[in-house]
Amino acid sequence: MKMRITQFFTLAAALIFFNFSASAQSSNDAILSKVESPKKYTTFQLISMDKELSTFANLVILSGLAQSMQMTDGHTLFVPTNDAFNDMTIERFTELTDPKNSTELVAFVKHHVMPTKQMMVAFDDGQVITTPDENEIAVDQDSYDNVFISGSKIIKSDIAASNGVIHIVNGVIDPSSDIL
Repeated sequence: MKMRITQFFTLAAALIFFNFSASAQSSNDAILSKVESPKKYTTFQLISMDKELSTFANLVILSGLAQSMQMTDGHTLFVPTNDAFNDMTIERFTELTDPKNSTELVAFVKHHVMPTKQMMVAFDDGQVITTPDENEIAVDQDSYDNVFISGSKIIKSDIAASNGVIHIVNGVIDPSSDIL
């Protein structure tokens, strides 16, 4: 009897995970789609309007960079979906959000910001983006014209805001993971 209950819950958990994953993959086009006239808003205001981007928006607030992000013109913001944080360990997330590690959180957020506005067609395979703290982030392009920033695929691109452009990515940007 115990074994049947365990099998039932394992199957139920697998089905829930499958349904969640399938709906998350099909909802990429829905991200920020309900916002009318996105050019009226800053990049930070836009990401704050979509629950699928709330984890990154909250990290921006915790880092203290929300105000400067709203005032900075002509930047590119790579925003991971909430699902993108599933690959991050709970220990790493806790470390980032610990007030003792505020410098590390600021650096993490800055890895997702490029100081110039760049539309997706302008990215080149093999391009290297240098972050404000002198780390390097690789840009790769596959044969299907998908663009990857530090291994994270741009899943929705060229969302124009009043002060820059947003690209939604399916992973967090970690410069240490892709340039040798």
